[in-house]
Amino acid sequence: MPTLLFHNTFVLSDLSYILTNMIKPLTKLLKKLKKYFTIVILFLPVIANAQNKSTISNDDTVVTKIGKDYLITAKELRQYVMKWHYERRFRTKSEAYNYALNEMITNQIRLFDFFDRKLNENHALMDKISRIVNYELVNAYFNKRFVDKYANEKMALEAYKSMDKEVICIDITLLMPSDTTKEKLDSLKSIALNIETGLNKNYDLNSLLKNYSLKNFRLNAKRKVTWAETMADPVANVIFRLQKGFTRVLESADGFHIIKVLDIKKIKLEPFEKIKDEIISQLQKGYYQVFNNAFDNYRLGLIDKSSIKWNQSALNQIVKWSSEDARFYAGAYKDTIESEISHGNNFQILSYKNGKVDLKEYLRLWEQVIVPSPNTILNHTNIKEFILDALYNNDVVKAAKKIGLEKELINPYTQDPVIANRLVYLYNLAVIDGSIPEATPEALYKFYEEHKDTIFYQLKKVYIYARIYSDSAKAAADINEIKKGTPFEKVSDSWWDKIFIRERDGSLKAFRSTGGNYLAKAAFELNLDESAGPIEYYDSTKGKQFAVIKCVKIIPEKQLTYDEVKGKKVEEEFRNFYRQKIADEIDASLKKKYDVEIFPKALSEAISAD
Repeated sequence: MPTLLFHNTFVLSDLSYILTNMIKPLTKLLKKLKKYFTIVILFLPVIANAQNKSTISNDDTVVTKIGKDYLITAKELRQYVMKWHYERRFRTKSEAYNYALNEMITNQIRLFDFFDRKLNENHALMDKISRIVNYELVNAYFNKRFVDKYANEKMALEAYKSMDKEVICIDITLLMPSDTTKEKLDSLKSIALNIETGLNKNYDLNSLLKNYSLKNFRLNAKRKVTWAETMADPVANVIFRLQKGFTRVLESADGFHIIKVLDIKKIKLEPFEKIKDEIISQLQKGYYQVFNNAFDNYRLGLIDKSSIKWNQSALNQIVKWSSEDARFYAGAYKDTIESEISHGNNFQILSYKNGKVDLKEYLRLWEQVIVPSPNTILNHTNIKEFILDALYNNDVVKAAKKIGLEKELINPYTQDPVIANRLVYLYNLAVIDGSIPEATPEALYKFYEEHKDTIFYQLKKVYIYARIYSDSAKAAADINEIKKGTPFEKVSDSWWDKIFIRERDGSLKAFRSTGGNYLAKAAFELNLDESAGPIEYYDSTKGKQFAVIKCVKIIPEKQLTYDEVKGKKVEEEFRNFYRQKIADEIDASLKKKYDVEIFPKALSEAISAD
């Protein structure tokens, strides 16, 4: 652990000491768990971070109101558009914002209806997301009991009182040699202290440095330190608390810092309420290692490890299952374990003070607590740690429920985006998918007959590879190489995939690909495997562009027969059609039920802003 040495008996505060542990990107908990499983990242659209608010700031214009108390502001809409990259998915900003807002509204009213239908009391349905819920409960408990202890509004206000200054100093860093020895370290320290003495006596800085013929050093003659830096840098933390004219020598990971404070300037701060959240975020960074260590210690203390007794034959069996099938935990584990239990082989894996884990409990941990990778392969060494981690988390889940965090997470106004996303997923599964008619052979054929001129009329599509340049010479060089016989794919190892479709009215459009319709005409003029270019066009955002393209697939225009679509395709189209139809009907009904009001002027201003 890097240390800080102080000349003239300077005493480091607890926070400075804490900050000598540099911030790491993940908690120790997640590092341990990552060895055994991958946390599921949910990329489905999530509920916006709109809130049940009684008051809002003047900066947050309301663009939508749902019922009496649910507001979506322009700020929240912008954040949603940015987070899910709507500006990349739509050609105009207006389209992106309107689509995003509709999705935010739809998700929220479905969430309201989820609870009005009391689907949260359907245990079989809720069990489908129990892993995710329990994982989020662990996170919530961690934040409530540990993070909030060190980064809360009260501490933010205390920090705010000392933030209105900027410390300007000389910072000479004698860099640590790569082949550090005690003798070299002592010599470097001695030089640092001598330079500090010279600075204290106002000796000329350049003369001081020349006296020691220093080669491996870094000079910042007017370093500026603000409060925010103190949360990530222990050297900055000390500098920020020094008085004007003071000098210090500080040892850190990169070397010895010789500091002299030249000036302290007052700076103007934004009102506390406006930057409160930012300060709390900085405090979280500063105390990162502290609350993670505290949480780690808490978890490890939940079970008396000295009381644990392992059943070696049970461990051998679990390891055997894992080693025999590389994707055992992708799904086969459930059938295998349930079969063992049903045949009376519910063997005990371990026991400990006040508890045990048998095969049935092991299955429950997998089903409800562990978020695994399908490719998990356990061995005799890590199986023990794996089970213990699951038990620790299980106990944290119990503690979280005991203080009411489950109710805070699972409610119509939940602020947890992962939980909100999963609840909407359950709603779609139960209410929308659950209403899709049965796909009988008769129903499928009737569906085909009713929609063969639309859904089952195959429009012509052209798939191309494209390289796009702002420089026509580069595009010309590409096509020259292709004309000499070099395959398109060999000219360069990168290109864009684009698909264009010809509608029945003859118009050419991009199909499920970004970048506009610019290359559609050129694409439709190509034969299969033919290349063309440079193709000049004007992009509304990038200006004049030059493309080299190759046709890699052509789907002809034709009427598909029932025999051509029979089976998976017609069943998929059947489900998709009714899923969308039912969803549209439900959403229209819910918008009336929950009194959705969109404010066009506010929405227009939000779209035109920035």
